[in-house]
Amino acid sequence: MIHPNSPYKRIWDLFVFICITYFAIEVPVRLVFHYKLSAGVTWLERAIQIVFGLDVILNFNTAILKDRLLIHNRKIVTKTYLRSWFLIDFLSAFPFDLFGGFFFQYFGVTDSLKILRLLRSVRVFELFKSLRLLALGADSDDRFKLVEVINPMTFRLIFFVYWTSLFAHWVACGWIYLGPEFLADKDITTRYIRSLYWSVTTLTTIGYGDITPVTNKQTIYTMGVMILGVGIYGYVIGNIATLLSNLDVSRVHFQEKLNTIDSFIKYKKLPPQLANRIRSYYVNLWENKHGIDETEIWNQLPSGIKIDVSMFLHNHLISVVPFFKNAPEELKREVVLELKPAFYMKGDIIFREGDVPHNMYFLSKGHVEVIKENTSELLATLNSGSFFGEMSLIDDSLRTATIKAGSYCDVYTLGKDRFAEILKHHPKFAQHIQIIAEERKKNQTSKTTKTE
Repeated sequence: MIHPNSPYKRIWDLFVFICITYFAIEVPVRLVFHYKLSAGVTWLERAIQIVFGLDVILNFNTAILKDRLLIHNRKIVTKTYLRSWFLIDFLSAFPFDLFGGFFFQYFGVTDSLKILRLLRSVRVFELFKSLRLLALGADSDDRFKLVEVINPMTFRLIFFVYWTSLFAHWVACGWIYLGPEFLADKDITTRYIRSLYWSVTTLTTIGYGDITPVTNKQTIYTMGVMILGVGIYGYVIGNIATLLSNLDVSRVHFQEKLNTIDSFIKYKKLPPQLANRIRSYYVNLWENKHGIDETEIWNQLPSGIKIDVSMFLHNHLISVVPFFKNAPEELKREVVLELKPAFYMKGDIIFREGDVPHNMYFLSKGHVEVIKENTSELLATLNSGSFFGEMSLIDDSLRTATIKAGSYCDVYTLGKDRFAEILKHHPKFAQHIQIIAEERKKNQTSKTTKTE
């Protein structure tokens, strides 16, 4: 049985959706204008019917999610499909045009049966759902978690635009069908555009009155469309406002935070320069992090997932540090778990020459300047992926240079105390670190002796 979440199945569903949309647009136009198809288009439609037929076969061989349980039993899958979508799928895939003589002899209809292909458009609801939802791994009770892979607000907007456009197209074709004399002296394109214009103005309750019903059928049809238009208009007004207000919830929360910060600045009567630095910090935090509180998300993750995510995000950072290159994998996993995020604005001093060291730093984004405090000499510039302050983990010497943020910097820190706790669990590596520390002290001693 095919898994409903298989990438190939989802691509196939998307392809079927495109084919359904083609028929939903083309069939009504052909029924009202009675034009003949070219040989190429005829073969295209025959290919689409074959696709629909293959889709019927695939549906008989695709596992289904029922009450969040994945069912592979072929008998249950078959029975469920026969009771739900099979009839619609069969009627839309059946080649009625190949049996035109039979249906004309017994039913008196041929082309009108093509309207049955529109039944397939009902399947769009199911396809939208399958493309929107993703079934994740099962819980302990074998029930799958359904997760929306498309933002609900975005999905509602796409779904609404799709169906409103398709419905307006059908109403326009219905208008031409009821009034064959409508702009009969014009070409097909002009007649369709003008009828679509009438459809849109009527559904949106604007109704300029430049195109009006003439016959009783057209009048009754227009009244029905007006009633539907009022419902659609109310739905639009009620939902568009909600969509716009919720389209970017994080931005709304960020704006609320800025308002709170402004109130804090006014209450504390902070000087303009300091106030601008605070605002600049939060604006940069939004532009680079989109208002995401990384620490809050981090604290809510279970330890197993936290370690795996940490290794994925930070393993490349710690692997460039010389004394971590040969470290055991267990130690690396403990180290990445202890990394803490920190942010610095351009011009911020991360630490000064002569400071007591407490952390080493991993630079994830931005660049920093290494400066000699006495002479203000720029010794080096470190870019994303670099590290600094690593010797604070293995000895107690003071900082030998000043580190200044040259841009907005996204960094991760590893505390000296936490690293010492990790080393207790890895005595062999602790001995390796001790050797490095002793060698560094010898080098510093020899440099001091030469200077004297």
